[in-house]
Amino acid sequence: MSAISLKLYVVSGTLSSDRAVAAIERLRAALPGEVTVEVVDLGEHPEVAEAERIIATPMLVRLAPEPVRRVVGDLSDLDRVLWGLGLGAE
Repeated sequence: MSAISLKLYVVSGTLSSDRAVAAIERLRAALPGEVTVEVVDLGEHPEVAEAERIIATPMLVRLAPEPVRRVVGDLSDLDRVLWGLGLGAE
């Protein structure tokens, strides 16, 4: 599998965003190979939300490999997140 690139959009200080950041570590451990994750705090960078059309947080976006896939909301169910990102079992 090629390198996986993810971007997590959060608003820091919220319970759901704190949980999402913690879930990312479990997700990284479950994926083979190189996984890069960029965390973007929309509270600090509100212009990003408009520019990238982020309407809800937390939102996890798989940028690579293409196609782009998005998962919004609770990221605690690892199997569902993997499936939603197209990285789980077929």
